[in-house]
Amino acid sequence: MDTQSFIRQLGNWAEGRGPLHTRLGRALQRAIAQGLLPPGLRLPAERNLAQALALSRTTVLTAYGNLKADGWLESRPGSGTYVCTESAVRAREVTQELMLAGSSTLNLLQIDDSVIDFAAGTTKPLAELPRELYEIAPGTLNSLLSERHYLPLGLPTLRQAIATYYSERELATTPDQILVTNGAQQAIAIATALYVQRGDSVLVESPTYFGGLDVFRFTGARLAPLAVGPEHVAPGEARDKLVATGSRMIYLTPTYHNPTGVVMPEYARQSLAKVADDFGVPLLEDHCMSELAISGERPPRWIACYAAPGSTVFTVGSLSKLFWGGLRVGWLRAPAAAITKLARVKTASDLGSSPLTQAIAAQLLSAMKQAKELRRAQLQTRRDLLASLLREKLPAWEFQVPKGGLFLWVRLPGSDARQFAHLAARHGVAITPGPLFSADDSCIEYLRIPFLLPDELIREGVERLASAWRDFVGSPGIRGARVLTIV
Repeated sequence: MDTQSFIRQLGNWAEGRGPLHTRLGRALQRAIAQGLLPPGLRLPAERNLAQALALSRTTVLTAYGNLKADGWLESRPGSGTYVCTESAVRAREVTQELMLAGSSTLNLLQIDDSVIDFAAGTTKPLAELPRELYEIAPGTLNSLLSERHYLPLGLPTLRQAIATYYSERELATTPDQILVTNGAQQAIAIATALYVQRGDSVLVESPTYFGGLDVFRFTGARLAPLAVGPEHVAPGEARDKLVATGSRMIYLTPTYHNPTGVVMPEYARQSLAKVADDFGVPLLEDHCMSELAISGERPPRWIACYAAPGSTVFTVGSLSKLFWGGLRVGWLRAPAAAITKLARVKTASDLGSSPLTQAIAAQLLSAMKQAKELRRAQLQTRRDLLASLLREKLPAWEFQVPKGGLFLWVRLPGSDARQFAHLAARHGVAITPGPLFSADDSCIEYLRIPFLLPDELIREGVERLASAWRDFVGSPGIRGARVLTIV
């Protein structure tokens, strides 16, 4: 395993508390426990790893030494440092929490309070909305208190509200076509569990939402990437790759794509709906960002609008991005026959979502127009501020200002964003490097930066990024270790 491949197994190792050697040691231990660094693997030489991570050799020596003392690593005279063959036994003894700590999503949510968070894309609640929308009306509460069943398909009033939401936007929908889930992430997981088996191929955008990649990888799927360009993915390439790979699912985020912000044009949506219809392959359309327009332009209709009746085009929606990241309410829209099967999968995992939360979600859907305007004004101000500051403080960085969504997709020409992210963490700012959004470790030169923080934190965050960038480009050791891959 070369040094860069080794570093990828460590994830966002520099984040968290404690001295650098402790953080590095924790990341190494976690990667060994998860089997990412198997017993008998030779580790990079201390000097090489120190140079690649912009650390002192002493820091790496200390991390290696502590893990040797604890039985995770071993020295072989004249040969180097290796993962201890007995560490496989230790790995089986670690807790489930440690085993799951490699999740991209979980890593992004474990950020120290002293760090400015340019990593997570979670929104705060729209507190400007009438407070009663977040409170259950007495009549609704009395009705819920008389219910003793789990309602695995979802609260009937919410399923009706979601169906109405679609029907009013030119996608005729009935409540029996809706399955309520605990957020969009669960919706993706449920569909994947039903249609994808270990070893199957899934077509995914590159880059794409890392939460989706986590689901597919956890299932054991093989990932077939589709390059995202200025007009999203090319339908012809999707059709050709579907034939070549025999993929069992297609996953797309066509509106204000996460992370690039691009919008798929209407002709491509029509073509991709036909691809799904022709092959009978589920096309999972994630439209969680679709209500986050900033420019005022209305994006094209959902892919499902162009599909045949009973099509395998499924839509994933959520209230989390528009209303509040803590409101874990999402859904799947699909043909009624498919919803019945998907509901069986969901029931096996949780029996049903919280009716109290669903009741609040139904109320919030009635305020969609007001919420969109409030969020649009907030995002426009912060997007423009972030773009202006980056142009002023970091003029070498390249990006396009998106017309909607939550993120800037920033290119660091000729630089390895993974290494810069490690250095930025030591300057007190968390950022997400492009390979985290990639199915094939591409996007090495890119960062995703959300425009979600208050103005003062955006300003301070950019100052810290600029300081980290000066150190990055001014260090021969770091620059010599960069991976110059153009994507």
